[in-house]
Amino acid sequence: MIPSPARGGIVGWLRALSEGAIRRPAFTLTTLLLLTLCAAPGIRRLKLRTDGAALISPSAPEVLYDQAIRRQFGIEDQFVVLVRSDHADGVFDPGTLQLVRDLTAECRRLSGINPNSVISLATEASFRYRPGTYQIQRLLEPALTNRVELDQLRDDLRRIELYTGTLVSSDGKSTLILIGIPPGADRSRLYKDVMDVVAHHKAPGAEVAVTGAPVAELLLGDQILQDLGVPRALLSAGTRCLAAGSEVSRPTNLGRLLRLVRRLGLVPVAAFVMVLVLLICFRNVVAALLPLPGVAAVLLFVFGLMGWCRTPVYLTIAVMPVLLTAISATNDIYLLSRYLALLRQRPEADHVQLLRQAFDKLVGPVACTSLTAVMGFLSFGLSPLVPVRAFGILTGVGALYGLFFSLTAVPALLALTPARWLRRRQAVSFRLSAAFAGWAAWVGRRRWWVAAAVLLLMATLMPSGLRQLVVQDSWMNGFDPDSDFRRVTRQVNRDFFGMHLLYVSVDAPRRLTGQVAATNVIPGTLLLPASLVPDRGLIDGSVLALSLAGEMQPASLGQQAGDTWRARIYAAWPAGDRLYARIAPLDSFSGFWEAARRAGRVRYEIPLQSQLSPDIVRCLADLSSFIRGKREDMVGGVLGPAEYLMTTRFMGRSFDARSRRLADTSVENKKLWNDYAIALGVQRRDQVIDTNYWQSLTTVFLKDGNFVDTARLMRDIRGYEREHLTPKGIKLGFAGDVAVSQSLISGIVTTQLESLLWAMGGIFVVTAWFGRSLRWGIYCLLPSALAVLIKFAAMGAMGIPLGVATSMFAAMTLGIGVNCAIHLLESYRLARTEGAKPSDALGQAMGLTGPPALINTLAMSLGFGVLMLSQVPANARLGLLLVLGLVNCLAMSLLLLPVLLHWWPPNGAVRAGSPPGADSGVAGR
Repeated sequence: MIPSPARGGIVGWLRALSEGAIRRPAFTLTTLLLLTLCAAPGIRRLKLRTDGAALISPSAPEVLYDQAIRRQFGIEDQFVVLVRSDHADGVFDPGTLQLVRDLTAECRRLSGINPNSVISLATEASFRYRPGTYQIQRLLEPALTNRVELDQLRDDLRRIELYTGTLVSSDGKSTLILIGIPPGADRSRLYKDVMDVVAHHKAPGAEVAVTGAPVAELLLGDQILQDLGVPRALLSAGTRCLAAGSEVSRPTNLGRLLRLVRRLGLVPVAAFVMVLVLLICFRNVVAALLPLPGVAAVLLFVFGLMGWCRTPVYLTIAVMPVLLTAISATNDIYLLSRYLALLRQRPEADHVQLLRQAFDKLVGPVACTSLTAVMGFLSFGLSPLVPVRAFGILTGVGALYGLFFSLTAVPALLALTPARWLRRRQAVSFRLSAAFAGWAAWVGRRRWWVAAAVLLLMATLMPSGLRQLVVQDSWMNGFDPDSDFRRVTRQVNRDFFGMHLLYVSVDAPRRLTGQVAATNVIPGTLLLPASLVPDRGLIDGSVLALSLAGEMQPASLGQQAGDTWRARIYAAWPAGDRLYARIAPLDSFSGFWEAARRAGRVRYEIPLQSQLSPDIVRCLADLSSFIRGKREDMVGGVLGPAEYLMTTRFMGRSFDARSRRLADTSVENKKLWNDYAIALGVQRRDQVIDTNYWQSLTTVFLKDGNFVDTARLMRDIRGYEREHLTPKGIKLGFAGDVAVSQSLISGIVTTQLESLLWAMGGIFVVTAWFGRSLRWGIYCLLPSALAVLIKFAAMGAMGIPLGVATSMFAAMTLGIGVNCAIHLLESYRLARTEGAKPSDALGQAMGLTGPPALINTLAMSLGFGVLMLSQVPANARLGLLLVLGLVNCLAMSLLLLPVLLHWWPPNGAVRAGSPPGADSGVAGR
């Protein structure tokens, strides 16, 4: 227990702090104002990091692999410009196609954009030639103006196949323009530039919209900051992804209200709601407004500290202001309620003396509740993810500063406030005391029934609910289903293969190593056994390495051990039992020929261009077919090396209906890749296969990037790899935003659940230490822990999955929800030390603690409930879960603690010197 007369330790120091604030209120308030103002200028140094990449650990293996693949293949994130026409012929209309040409040309001229990274129907090659030349004609040239030309384009696209689902929809109503974003580019500026281009080019009956993963990051960050009240002028992007030709439905009355709330910002609205609750409960304007200075001071201090420490505003931190607004008022509610109760009970007493008495009794439980909240938030500090760690640490610091402010500024303000300003009306909370005391007596009489009901609820509802709880998330869930961005993205996913990209890298390294006599290596030629290389196309163009391999030591030959000479094979042909490889030196071969002659033998190493092999290409085609068949996992389409090779082969033989097939030789495959580079550029080829032809990239288009379906797809691909590819020496890897998101969601949810265990341990230690009793710690933790468990079961039953946001509620609820139990147990202890019987002590404790606990839960729930008005569904769900969690904590505390205190009161509930026999009969009540 907390020894009441003790003045040492943390509690004694905090009591002295409050006493000093009461004695010198003006000095205290001035000091706090200066302290807050010193931190506040740091806000000007704040930076925003609302992109999804900031949530991921840069050292995570998935991130490192993704970065390596992006560098290897030059993969860029893309803005997706959707052009949809309501013309009877869809996009096969002269005006719409001209719009596509104009938009493409303008985007290719944008500063910071690589023209070769802009892809549309206007940039892609046809299988036709420009009149009178052997130059390949683009799909949209010349300008198509008559029905014959337009029908020919439609038929060409049907025959090519590659562009249907990627650049033009299967119904012909939509087409896409893909704009690559260079690494390190200012995405916000490029997005505005693209939007400006779109806004200045319109066509009758055409709708143009911009979407894509980079747009989602920008819009999501702006929506979150708008929720917090940041002016639109300071945001990086607008909240709309539509720019031309879109129709906006008129908002309903509810929509207008939500728009007004979001324009004001959730933090001011949360503060207003809490003040309104306090005004209704306390029926006193001064009491209702008293917590506001603390809220403002905590927000200024924390965000100023972030600025000085160069900590950016991450997506995880975006909800922190609402949390701190609600948390900062918690202690003030209990302190005000006790002080107002004393003013009502002793109207003639000196209000300063009553203030001292109220704070002397509540400093301990108030400190304990604040520290448990800090423990709940600091548990996030153990996460390996910097944004999650920053959220936990900063929110914990804010809770500590709120405690410091409550124990200094609040008593100072109350000391300066005339008592008559607070005695004017009877607060609603006073009328609830008798009801809560009666509730304690009712539960005590029916404690067996109450315990049985709680156990029955847990036994019947929780198992099924917990079994239905799943981990599920997607960045699409960050947008309102009725938002423009969500609508446009659904349109793209419905009409095309899908805009969620999973890259599957295929590694098939092959090396040919061995030794030959020095006489087989002559200037310009290497002679090898023909049986070693049955397909000469696998080495044509490879870079070989030569080194000395004879019995003589390299040092005796004037060489260093490990010295190699490199040369490129530029032609190879068999002759009898030998293969002649013509080589061109890449290094200086000075001294090599003499050293090789003296050594007698030469070691060679030749990397085989394995992915030119028809067998390997067929394996890639089979892999694509397998993935394409996973429609149940939202796979919309697959494009890999086999698809590009077959299409390129058709483009060169469009007159032959049988030309769309895989080549029979590696030599032909090499030629096809060269033709692909001639038609679309070397950069486009290098985005599919590397220059050694060892590694290639298969793009899987998903119509949705949700966690469960993608995890199942990746698991099935791994199974296919083990069964069909590993025996052939082929390895797969995953990259792209989808693959990284899988790691992100899994990592965040896992660390959040781990933080729940750390929060429980920290809360138990704090409460047991403050109460000087292990049983005290159990009683404080048990109601909240059961409430969280019930909430998990309810999530499963309601189909609310665990995601990046929803997995954070548990540790938060634990840290905040124990305040009722702490105050109730402390009030019970005080009543028992004053000689009250157990049943009377419980009634007194419930009457004294119940009303402020109810007010606190109501105020905090409505404060957190403001999050439910967020335009970000994930934050809205988090707000809902926090509200339900806090209500559950209060309900479980009011149900279980009276039962437990009857059956098994905490050790030392009565201090030494209490009336004899005061504990008699406790166990039997």
